[in-house]
Amino acid sequence: MSEERKKILSMVAEGKLTPEQADRLLGALKESEGKTKFFRVRVYNKNKDNPKVKVDIPIGVLKLASKIGAAFKEVIPEGFKVNIHGKKISLDEFTPEIIDKIIEEVSEEGKFTIAEITDEGKDEFVEVYIE
Repeated sequence: MSEERKKILSMVAEGKLTPEQADRLLGALKESEGKTKFFRVRVYNKNKDNPKVKVDIPIGVLKLASKIGAAFKEVIPEGFKVNIHGKKISLDEFTPEIIDKIIEEVSEEGKFTIAEITDEGKDEFVEVYIE
């Protein structure tokens, strides 16, 4: 059961939502499942049971941010390149359409892991992915 679903049912149990309101929310949640992709960051203890830190950013928000960033590309040094998914791309070539295409290609793969980092000293594991 998803966290969102649990939260809605908990709110019904606490009397914060009526069953009818919960039914509408659960219906909307069901419609959105599988459609919304997220940029996710998780920080775990060494046992990797429950994350200590959870960051979930809808891909739509990242797309908006990338379009805003593209508007400021004049301040990026000429010829500066970034490596995205194995491709070197010059930042002065970035357009909102190219950014949308990159995000769509990466996010269509289900769970796309961007980085996994283990900090042995702190017994922590960090996972960054799109899902």
